[in-house]
Amino acid sequence: MKTFTTFDRPSGWSSLADAFREDFAGGHRIQMAPWGGLAILGHSELSALARNPAADGMAPDETAMAETPAIYHLLTRSVFTKSGEPHRADRAALIAALNRVGIPAIARAAIATLPETASHLDLREDVIAPLVRAVWASVIGYDREGALALERAVQDMSHVLSMAPDLSKAAIADAAAREAHARSLAALANGAPFARALQASLGAETAADLIAGMAFDAIETSTIGLTASLRVAAAHRDALTPTPQCANECLRLVSPAPMTMRLTTAPVTLGDVQIAPGTALAMVWAAGNHDPRAFPAPERFIPSRADARPLMFGMGQHACLGHALVRATLQELLAFFLARQPEITGDTSGWNILLPADLPPLKISW
Repeated sequence: MKTFTTFDRPSGWSSLADAFREDFAGGHRIQMAPWGGLAILGHSELSALARNPAADGMAPDETAMAETPAIYHLLTRSVFTKSGEPHRADRAALIAALNRVGIPAIARAAIATLPETASHLDLREDVIAPLVRAVWASVIGYDREGALALERAVQDMSHVLSMAPDLSKAAIADAAAREAHARSLAALANGAPFARALQASLGAETAADLIAGMAFDAIETSTIGLTASLRVAAAHRDALTPTPQCANECLRLVSPAPMTMRLTTAPVTLGDVQIAPGTALAMVWAAGNHDPRAFPAPERFIPSRADARPLMFGMGQHACLGHALVRATLQELLAFFLARQPEITGDTSGWNILLPADLPPLKISW
């Protein structure tokens, strides 16, 4: 079985389809992960595992996170790493709380705050990041100060919670985790429907932990995904439509959450591969989104594409819970793009999927 080395090219690729082309051409849909376990690349293989309860959450390593106990605590409470019945109970509570949120209205209200005209704004820092902040603040119930503080905390936690961690900043990251919990706990008092429902179901401390974990997972990924999606929109402005399918296609091409981890809790058979219990699974969603079996001509932007379900938010019991917020916000942004016809300038080439936050800066004017 081939060893997964696709992430070893530090300069990135011209496209994600280019990054995984040789893997799929050679039939290497499941590979050995150099860090242990397996790397899952194929769309059908990812989909099957995502639906299999035996491919469950992967708990953080307490020894490896000895320098960041607050982050370790946050991750042990997070629905993105928990497994079994505790995960299912907390996830059900989060879903029930999100069902109380008027997501399309929140996305429209956020886009309505954009100015009538703008000149050479930084696409990420001046446009997308404030929009994401406004959307999540509205959902969770943060005031403006709390939303800004949470965003800074998320950025600081990213020093160690990333695919290229900087352990020299462990103390900064751990302090940020404590700040995120404190801000999330304070937000419960603001009485937003989402926070009120979550607190009523799980209690204040657990609700604050889940909100902090969800915010970490959602804010940075949403910002990257929406910024990168507008890069795609700028390159294909003549084909844009403000539809769910077009939004999905933008997000499929950029795949802002390239990989997450799972752990098998029982024997799993995947095609002709037998996977033992306790096997770490690197779920390479970015590869599945560019699998030519699922998406013919995967490098092409096809806004009406309906070939297969894209996997930019994962799938199954550990899929990202914020997917509806991101899709709704992107649809509103696409409508804005079509109405205002903004000019986007800067480097629109590919970037390293290992460092998705390192998107080359772009300027936008309208």
